[in-house]
This record gives sequence, structure tokens and C-alpha cells, in this order.
Amino acid sequence: MDLAHTAICVSDLDRAMEFYGTLGFEETNRFTLDGVENVYLGREGDGDLQLRYDPDRTTPVAPNRADVDHIAFTVDDVEKTFETAIDAGAAPVLEPTEVDAADAFAAFVEDPEGYTLEFYRWL
Repeated sequence: MDLAHTAICVSDLDRAMEFYGTLGFEETNRFTLDGVENVYLGREGDGDLQLRYDPDRTTPVAPNRADVDHIAFTVDDVEKTFETAIDAGAAPVLEPTEVDAADAFAAFVEDPEGYTLEFYRWL
């Protein structure tokens, strides 16, 4: 079994697509169902990230992100990806560092929607 995709709700589809595009994601599929726009973004060798945009949504998109802790991406260069994300509008959460307990080198940022993203490589 392989993980196919992760779906997140966004309040600004264009901003989210631009941010993830800066990180190397490209649109792989798009459809609208019951008024909700669904855009799939992918990177070579990865599963997709699904952005769900509901223009009629009246409640904030997970204001405290209690439903999602973080989304992790393996990357070749943690420092470069961290800087690219910051330059694209992310907020730093944890600077690139070794996480001995996880046997990984990792960094965390908050994307423009408030989701925490982890970029890591195995040690």
C-alpha cells in the first residue's frame, strides 16, 4: 500500500499554488465537485498534495490546525528547501537541525495557510 495524496483545505487557492509551485510542485489534476475546487500538485517521485478550495466556506480553515500536526517531505537539501520556503512566504518554526531521535536532519516552516511543513533527509 502506498500513500496516494494528502488533502488540505486552503483559503486562497492562487496563493497556495504559488507557494507550493515555488517548492517544485506542479499541477497534475484539477476538478470541481459540489462547488469545491480540488487541485492536485505533485513532484517527481512523490504522492500528490491535494488543495481543496471552497469559495462558499463560512468558517475559518482549521484556525488552530488541531486536525493536522504537520506534513513531511523528504528533500535532498534541507537548508536550501527551508530558505526557498521562507523566501516564498513561509514562517520559520525550526531551523535546520539534526533530530537524533528520528535519525534525520530536519527543518519546519509554517506555510501561508498556517500548516506546518517538515523538510527532512535521513542521516
